[in-house]
Amino acid sequence: GLNSPFGWDYILGDEGSGYEIGIKALRALMRAYDGRGESTLLSKTVLEDLNIKNISELIKWAYSDYFLKVRVAAIAKTVCKTAEMGDKISKKILKEEADEAIISVKTVVDKLCLADKEFDLVFVGNVFMCEKYFKSVLMRKLKSKFTKINFKSLTKKPVEGAIKLALENL
Repeated sequence: GLNSPFGWDYILGDEGSGYEIGIKALRALMRAYDGRGESTLLSKTVLEDLNIKNISELIKWAYSDYFLKVRVAAIAKTVCKTAEMGDKISKKILKEEADEAIISVKTVVDKLCLADKEFDLVFVGNVFMCEKYFKSVLMRKLKSKFTKINFKSLTKKPVEGAIKLALENL
């Protein structure tokens, strides 16, 4: 069976992903812009990194063909950079999504009865390049729950693993 409580893609649920971080950043900067939310450096850094001059252009971008999942996910890198600049909202977004990823991992660990066993957790995706405010938070909290967990970073493309598994099962 499928042991994944997350990764259903951006419509049904993509918690802990670069896309979710990007969407939260866009929403936070819009809330800051219209006065419903706190001011945030994201208002500057996201526009700069998207090469967009103002909110009107951002709105056009959001409703154009350029608004692709991969482009929204790329905003996670900006959120990480902005968190490192001390931005409270960026740090909050990263903490929330790290917590979501932890819930997902815990769900799989519980389903597979791995809590007291040694197991590997492989980090896949650019969001794990955000060391200080995402990856290290995730690792610290998971290690406190599952003392025998081993953390690995993906060294090959996922398709290579799929091909290897397919060949082994011929």
